[in-house]
Amino acid sequence: MKNTTIGYILIFLAGTLWGTIGFFVNSLTACGVRSDVIPLFRIGFALVLLLIFSLIRKGPAVLKIDGKGLFWCAIMGVCCQALFNLSYTLSIQMVGVSTGAVLLYTAPVFVCIMARLFFREPIWKNKVIALVLNLTGCVLTVTNGDLSTLQFSPAGIGMGVLAGFLYGLLTIIGKSATADYDPLTVGLYGFFFGTIAILFIGRPWEGIGDITSLDQMGMLGVFYGLTTMGAYVLYLTGISRKVEASRAPVIASVETVVAALIGIGLFHEITGIWKIIGILLVLISIIVMNREPKEESAK
Repeated sequence: MKNTTIGYILIFLAGTLWGTIGFFVNSLTACGVRSDVIPLFRIGFALVLLLIFSLIRKGPAVLKIDGKGLFWCAIMGVCCQALFNLSYTLSIQMVGVSTGAVLLYTAPVFVCIMARLFFREPIWKNKVIALVLNLTGCVLTVTNGDLSTLQFSPAGIGMGVLAGFLYGLLTIIGKSATADYDPLTVGLYGFFFGTIAILFIGRPWEGIGDITSLDQMGMLGVFYGLTTMGAYVLYLTGISRKVEASRAPVIASVETVVAALIGIGLFHEITGIWKIIGILLVLISIIVMNREPKEESAK
C-alpha cells in the first residue's frame, strides 16, 4: 500500500474518532460533569495521556526538538487548539450549535486556498466539485434540510468563520511541522502550548471538584484518549505521509457522518430524507476528492 494511501486512511480514521465527540460529551454530562468544563479539560488531559504514550513507545528521545519546531508547535497549540476551542465555543453560544457547526465546515475551503499559496497544490475541477458537495452535505446533515434552524449574528458568524479558519490551519501547520519532526513530538508540544494558553483563557481548575467518581474519570480517560490524543496523532501522522493538504479536511469530514449516525442510532435523533442526502453527499465528496485528475492542468 502506498505511503500516501496510508496517510489518507489515517486521516479518515481521525475523522471517525472526532465524530464520536458528541457521544462522549452526552455521556459525560449524564455522569455529572459540567458541559462548560469538558472542553477546558480536553487539551490538558490529552497532554498527560500523550506524554505517557510517547515515552513508553519512543523513550525520552521523543522530547527532542529545536527552536524552529517549538515555534510551529506553539502556533499550533495556541491557535489550532486553545483559540480554536474558544472561538468555536463563542460561536455556538452566539448563533447556536447548527450554525456554529456549518461555519466550522468552511475549513476545507480555507485549507484549499492556503495549500495553493503555501504548498503550490493545484486547484483542479474535482477539488472544487468535492468542496461544494462537502459543504452542501455538511449543511444538510447538520440542519436536516431545515435552514430556519440557522441563526445569524455578525459576531457569532465572525467567531464561526474564525473557528473554521483555525481548524483548517491545523492541516497547514501540521503538514509543515511533521515534514521535519516526529508527529508524536509535534502533537506532544502542541498540546503543551495549548494547555498553557487554555490556562490563560479559562479556569479549568474550577471544575476539578466536580470530577469525583471512577466512572467520570474513566469516561474522561477514554474520551480524551480517543477523540483528542488518538485522533490528533492519527491526523498528524496522516498528513506527514506526503498527502495533499487540501484533501485532508474533506476526508476528515467523515466526522459529520459518524456523528449523525451515532445521533440517529444511539440518541434517536430525528432524521429525514435531507439528512440522508447530506450524509451521502459528504461520502461522495470524499470519493470525488480522491479521484486523480486526468487531463486537467493546474490552475
